[in-house]
Amino acid sequence: MIPNKRTLAPAFFVLIISNFAFPQAALLGPNCDLSVVGATEAKSFLTFDRELREALSKQDAGMTALLVKYPLRINDDRGGYYLHDVISLGLRFQEVFPPAVRDAVLKQRAETLWCNAEGVMYGGDGAMWVSYNGKRYGVATINLPTKSKLVANTVRFVCDADKHRVIIDAEAGLRYRAWTKPHSLTEKPDMEITNGKESYEGSGACVHAVWTFAEGTTEFIVSELGCGGDSPPDATGALEVYFPDKPSVTWWCR
Repeated sequence: MIPNKRTLAPAFFVLIISNFAFPQAALLGPNCDLSVVGATEAKSFLTFDRELREALSKQDAGMTALLVKYPLRINDDRGGYYLHDVISLGLRFQEVFPPAVRDAVLKQRAETLWCNAEGVMYGGDGAMWVSYNGKRYGVATINLPTKSKLVANTVRFVCDADKHRVIIDAEAGLRYRAWTKPHSLTEKPDMEITNGKESYEGSGACVHAVWTFAEGTTEFIVSELGCGGDSPPDATGALEVYFPDKPSVTWWCR
């Protein structure tokens, strides 16, 4: 028996429509397909987005605390730190969610958000990053706007590596001081370099600071831990030395 063409056509078109509809179920906008974070649909994120806007517009610390992934990473012009609990967030709510961060969320339409495998970004300069753990969305990282230039005598990072102890601070510009073990900190540093450069790598919750210093043709790079890699569980960062004529050397900071 030959199938009726009129009965075949609707089924055929339903199949075509389905093939186009399902892949786009997680499409938030032209710059964000939530499937990159492991989501299968956009409805859950849009619900989260509405609640986040409500919480920030009311400046309600309790509502916001329910929408945060702990520990919450904060990056500002002094470096990075974490808030590990609701009480800490409540005490520092106005500092962590200042007008610039709130505006980055409230003034951006959901369909214009940008995302990658690390999460969803609010604000053109990444003021806020939201991550997804397979079950729920949560604010994972806040990048606060720069308030001022580096302040003198501000410690940025310390590294206690196997062979060296290093301090990165801001003394009229970024400064690198290193003592080769077992030399004491009471002695003059074995190496001191000024006018270093500070940058940030990674995105979302994986943002980490990197400090670069040059002495002649040798380059010294100190960095916080990002995501991934094979770092020891007690590592806080890494010290890398790049030579022009021999292999580089890396030590873990603890």
